[in-house]
Amino acid sequence: MTDVLVYWKAYRPEKTRGECLRWHSNHRVFGDLLPGDRLWVVTSGKSLGRDDASAGYLVAVWPVAKVMRNPGDDPDYQARKYQYRVLVNEVEAIHLDQPVCVDHIIRREEYDKDVSVGRFLRGPRRLSDEKVRQLRSAAGADMAHKWLTGNKPTTGDAANTVAQEGHTP
Repeated sequence: MTDVLVYWKAYRPEKTRGECLRWHSNHRVFGDLLPGDRLWVVTSGKSLGRDDASAGYLVAVWPVAKVMRNPGDDPDYQARKYQYRVLVNEVEAIHLDQPVCVDHIIRREEYDKDVSVGRFLRGPRRLSDEKVRQLRSAAGADMAHKWLTGNKPTTGDAANTVAQEGHTP
């Protein structure tokens, strides 16, 4: 299983739920991904409106459903610039209710804390098993619960129910 850390500069929580999830890139690491591999999605504190604008926050973990050549049908992600389209398994995708600061895990010592997470995460980064354990641990109970229950909606969780309507495992 391959785990890849990706940075989403323009992350907006309201945009990711209930919408077709996919990732576009030209990086060769995406050509090697298989169904079941995972994208660990981080964004900056700035995109979340946090005081620590340069820090990295874990916002989601997306299992890969399929990797394909970009068909070029999205004008925002032209095939010549974005070779791969990664389709996300939306039923198993985990979106953290509260983004978790993981800056201490993903930032190397040589990067000043004032340097935005996007400056040193310009491209995807394969994660070691140890980094995956650290990210899971940092995400805490919210992620553990979603991981163990298969991210199924709980009673009264309307946002999660809407996101899963019309999708079958």
